[in-house]
Amino acid sequence: MAADPTYNLTALADRLGVEGRLPALAGKIRRARELHSLHTDLVMALESVAALDNLLLAPTDLSDHGKMITESALLNNAILLYARATKTASDERKGFDPRPRFDERQKAIHRELCDLRDAAIAHFGSGGVYSGEWQAELSILQFRGEDAKVAVVTRRQTVDKGLVKRVRAQIEAALPHFRDAYLGSLDELTDALQLEADTNADFSDEIGQHPLNLALFMKSEQAADEARRSFDSEHARGAVAHS
Repeated sequence: MAADPTYNLTALADRLGVEGRLPALAGKIRRARELHSLHTDLVMALESVAALDNLLLAPTDLSDHGKMITESALLNNAILLYARATKTASDERKGFDPRPRFDERQKAIHRELCDLRDAAIAHFGSGGVYSGEWQAELSILQFRGEDAKVAVVTRRQTVDKGLVKRVRAQIEAALPHFRDAYLGSLDELTDALQLEADTNADFSDEIGQHPLNLALFMKSEQAADEARRSFDSEHARGAVAHS
């Protein structure tokens, strides 16, 4: 029995854009993809924090350099993904500003994390409003007896456990807002598709020009099956009548 078909709405939106047709529908298709992408960044950020929490359960061993580097990388990744989702935008993905939905404490932590991204992680600096010490470096002159040598010493933050807690809390505060925005975009897209199907007898043919091999896109049949299971979840919304 042949698998039920899947179609590439992003390819449809791209073609409609080139042809200068149905800009509202094309925009809703793009916006759903953008909001899902932003939400995914936050999910991955929270997964990084969860992995970091597991590492921090073990006693600190200053001789285990690999563990310290992994902890630092996970914290940096969580902060980068949070800032990428909540602050930055690009030509390839429009943003979503959650700040109007935050309380004052959440706004302060949001600024702290974005400052760390901008002025400590992505670009060298002390971290803006971050009150801890992210890194410190000094040029020094050392003596040993009558001999002297110049050197540079550096101290880098690996993991600030208080910051880890704030990062987790902030991601958990932001996620529902992005989730609601994404699910709302699916509802709007469903309505737009249904309207077009109701008013354009050839619309099924329009969509039919863009079949998608889901397993090929997802790189495995197992991953494709996981995506197909979303059909019965809230992450796939509405029903569009078709023939």
